[in-house]
Amino acid sequence: MIRVAINGAMGRMGLAIAGEIQKNKSTAGMVLAGAVERSGHSSAGTSYQGNPSLVLHNLENFPFQDMDVWIDFSIPESTLALAEKASEQKKPVVIGTTGFTEAQKEKILEISRKIPILLSSNMSIGVNLLFGLTRYASERLKGKGFDAEIMEIHHRHKKDAPSGTSRTLESIIDGVFQLGKENIIHGRSGIIGERPDNQMGSMAMRGGDVVGEHTVYFLGEGERIELKHSATSRGIFAGGALVAAEFLHGKTPGLYSMMDALGLH
Repeated sequence: MIRVAINGAMGRMGLAIAGEIQKNKSTAGMVLAGAVERSGHSSAGTSYQGNPSLVLHNLENFPFQDMDVWIDFSIPESTLALAEKASEQKKPVVIGTTGFTEAQKEKILEISRKIPILLSSNMSIGVNLLFGLTRYASERLKGKGFDAEIMEIHHRHKKDAPSGTSRTLESIIDGVFQLGKENIIHGRSGIIGERPDNQMGSMAMRGGDVVGEHTVYFLGEGERIELKHSATSRGIFAGGALVAAEFLHGKTPGLYSMMDALGLH
C-alpha cells in the first residue's frame, strides 16, 4: 500500500487528487495518508474532506513517518520548503507546481540528488504525447521554412502565464530550432514590422472555467500544421499524478519527468 500525502491539499488540484484516491478508480494500492496546506491556512487542524481520521496539517507539524510519496500542487515557495523537508526524511516528491524561476529549478535539481523527484508541468498522458509530437515535428520541420507559435487558454484564476505546459513546449521547440530565449516573445503590439525568422510567439488567454487548452502551430508557405490538446476535466491531471507517484515509489534519487513515468521517451 502506497501512502500518499498532498501538499496544496485545499487547492483545485489537491482536492481533485484526493477525490481520485478516495474514489479508488485505478488507484488500487494507494491510500490518502496526509494533507498539508501553508502555515496560517484557515482550515488547518480540521478534518480534511470530512474524514475525521485525516487532519489538514501545516508542513511544520506533519508526521513524515506516516507516508511514502508526496504529491505537490502548490506554489513555488511552498514546493521548495516541502522538497527540503522531504530530502531530510528521504521521501520522494511528485511536483506539478509551475511558475518556477531558473534559480528555483536549480534548487530542485540539487535536491533531486538526495531523493527521487518527478517534475512535470503537466501530468496528462495526452499532453505528454503532445510534447513528444512537438519534438518530432520540430525535428522534421527545422530549416524548411516553418514558423512556430504557441497559444494556450486557461481559467481566469490561473496565476502564472504562460503556463508551465507552454513553457515546456517553448523549451522543446527552442531546443530544436535554436531560437534563443530572447527570441521567444509573449505579446505583440504596435507597429512591430515583419516577423523575424528566428522568433516564436507564445501567447496566453485567460477566462471563464477553461481547464486547459494548448495548440502548437507550425506555419509554412501555403500550409499549416496544428497540434492541439484540450483538457475538459482536472481528473486527467489527478490520475496522471497518481501514475507518477506509483512510478516514483522505490526509485533511486534523481530528477524524473512524466515522460519517464509513461515510457514516452
